[in-house]
Amino acid sequence: MITRPVATIGAAVFVIGAATTLPMPLFTTYAARSGGGAGGLALAFIAYATTLIITAPLLGGLSDRIGRKPCLLAAMALAFLATTALTIAPGLPALAVARTCQGLAIGLVAGGATAWAAELAGGPDAGRVAARVTAFATAGSFAAGGLATLTALWLLGESEPPVTFWIHLAAIALLVPLVARLPDRAPAARVAWLRVPAFPRGTVTTSFGMFAAWSVTGVTLSSVPAALAASGHPRLGPLAICFMILVGTLMQQAVGKLPARRASLIGLPVLVAGAGLVIFGTLHAALLPLLVGGALVGSAAYGFLFVGALASASEAASGEDRARAAAGVFLVAHTGFCVPPLLTGLAVDALGAPTALAGFWVAMVVLSVLLAALLLRRAR
Repeated sequence: MITRPVATIGAAVFVIGAATTLPMPLFTTYAARSGGGAGGLALAFIAYATTLIITAPLLGGLSDRIGRKPCLLAAMALAFLATTALTIAPGLPALAVARTCQGLAIGLVAGGATAWAAELAGGPDAGRVAARVTAFATAGSFAAGGLATLTALWLLGESEPPVTFWIHLAAIALLVPLVARLPDRAPAARVAWLRVPAFPRGTVTTSFGMFAAWSVTGVTLSSVPAALAASGHPRLGPLAICFMILVGTLMQQAVGKLPARRASLIGLPVLVAGAGLVIFGTLHAALLPLLVGGALVGSAAYGFLFVGALASASEAASGEDRARAAAGVFLVAHTGFCVPPLLTGLAVDALGAPTALAGFWVAMVVLSVLLAALLLRRAR
């Protein structure tokens, strides 16, 4: 049963996660306003993942050291600041600030929010209930944020800031006193400041499946909308992205019990096919390939490959090492979310979208074939 405190924490996680995709339909508008191309947009966009990579070893154990409540409240304040920055000064500099705040916010609640919800839920199923609530709040917020702003822009026109920004700020303001009243556990005295990611034997290949997956999602979130906006279709990219996240969230629930290696082996060809369709749809401004490709990419990135990587890490480690192994997966994944999208964005500016996106797809095909061969060899 989901109690009121658990629901409150879930709602807080939802508004924190929503901050990351709420401005997504306006990314290309910010880039055009600031005179930046696909490379500039990618650079501002990946500030989120870069922040997580740098701060994750420090933030991972912070809620154990200082308490769950301060971390969640700080994350809500950072989400509020992110939306406020884009409300006051919409453009690439504000987007970089917002993405940095969002990265810090997600880093503060990763793990700690679920642990707090489990502590407040009580009962034999506390951990399962808490994980289900916070996972749904996180994934659901990523899909809802962009869809809400897209809908607002469609119904109410292109005025800025969209009404969803004000709703988001009001929701955080209303939730802060509710979170502040929740009971918190006493901080632990002996908790390591650093939680260094680990890569147990057998997890490197599946982790790099996530590198490929989040490389594709990063390019879909940055270079694809920029290329479509340049060809006169600024809303097609955000629509495909929202569909990608929504389908991926649903698929994650459907494939959750697949064996790790099988999930990764299914995910790699699905990812390659989806990336090909997204790129084809981008270059031809065709909605159907964008939606189908987005659905396939979401299924692979947030479903098969995500489940495969985390299941592999969980099977290869135990106890506290399991958390470090999961951190290793996210370190590799966020590196994929940073480096290939930035290089692709710079290539789009220098060589044009067809050459840059085709080159990116070929690189993903080569990487996916190599990873699949390694997984099959290990299975034999």
